[in-house]
Amino acid sequence: ETKVSKLPKLAFADYADEQAENLRQMFIAMTDDYRIIIVKLADRLHNMRTLRHMKPEKQKKISRETLDIFAPLAHRMGLWPFKSELEDIAFMYLYPGEYKQLNHRLTERQLQFSDTLNNSIKVLENTLNNDSTLQSQDVKIEVGGRTKELYSLWHKMEMKHDENLDHITDLVALRVILTPGGIDEKTKEAAADSGVWLCYHVLGLVQHLPGFQPMPTKVKDYISFPKPNGYQSLHTALMYQGQSVEVQIRTSYMHQVAEYGMASHFAYKDEMKRNNNQQNGGKSGQGLYNTPWLSSIKEWQQDTVCSRDFVDCVRRELLGRRVFVFLRNGKILNLARGATAVDAAFQIHTEVGLQMHGVEINGKPVPISYKLKNGDVVSILTGEGRPTTEWMRFAKSRSTRSKLRAYFRSKQHDSVRRSVSGEGA
Repeated sequence: ETKVSKLPKLAFADYADEQAENLRQMFIAMTDDYRIIIVKLADRLHNMRTLRHMKPEKQKKISRETLDIFAPLAHRMGLWPFKSELEDIAFMYLYPGEYKQLNHRLTERQLQFSDTLNNSIKVLENTLNNDSTLQSQDVKIEVGGRTKELYSLWHKMEMKHDENLDHITDLVALRVILTPGGIDEKTKEAAADSGVWLCYHVLGLVQHLPGFQPMPTKVKDYISFPKPNGYQSLHTALMYQGQSVEVQIRTSYMHQVAEYGMASHFAYKDEMKRNNNQQNGGKSGQGLYNTPWLSSIKEWQQDTVCSRDFVDCVRRELLGRRVFVFLRNGKILNLARGATAVDAAFQIHTEVGLQMHGVEINGKPVPISYKLKNGDVVSILTGEGRPTTEWMRFAKSRSTRSKLRAYFRSKQHDSVRRSVSGEGA
């Protein structure tokens, strides 16, 4: 067991009932207006930056809660600068020895990293600026570089049980940002898809950079398959003089979403709201700022659970690790890691779950208790199927269990009603 896996347990055990209730109210409020959480994250970031003025016990408690709740929430919202800084500050207070050691190791290799970045940027800029296709499209090209954040690096090494920095493919990374000609700040959102093909064109150029060796198994396409927080980019890895270099390729619109997540839509949303106000006689448009992926929280409110259990459920099912599977029509289901075929059926639709009589994964029959894996193609077979109480053991999602309980209660009420009617006759 790693320090990373122990951390959430330590943090959650320390929650006071009052603090758990405060978090519960925050989650409930943000289902209707995600701007609330952005304000909360900004407040938490300010608190972390001034943590040095607090007692050591308080520093650890707040840092644990930050890694447990607020940093994952910033990640889920797509607020990368918030996530990175929250994690690094919390890491510094929770594991000062590991923080100093890793920081020292990176400092020792800083000259090597700087040389790699500078040379890579120079070669990449020269290749892109001399490409006839990009020139003909009047594309504005920005190339930058960075080294991986401390906590993110430490977390990856802990999870892999490997402390060799040379085995981390994204320790040094380049970022290419493309703005097609004719796109400015006002039209960027409307033309969000206009530069997508250019990203794939640049990927081809990157794979053939002079002096670099491509690593073909390291290509990740987050444009065709965006992350849950809306992040889109192409990632690939190259080898340069023994140093692995990751290259991220995206349009300026994708970059805006990658850096600021949902907040990047504020101007667009506010414009919609103003237009709706004018059309509706001043009434504010409803649902403009709600958060679809948190809608299940409203279902959980119907279950009588204590605040700690409620927050723990949000932490595990909405802020934890995810698994992505495909339906036969190409739609992607985004579920909590550990979800089963039962959870997939009920996420598609309650009626699909209630009528399920079998499951096929990648074209082969499997039991409904099957634990889903990334990339699985799921086919839910429906017809005369009916849930049994055994399904409760297979359902990992609170939403799925809630729907099953509602079904069993309804059947029980129907049975009692028929029994009473029979006695009356």
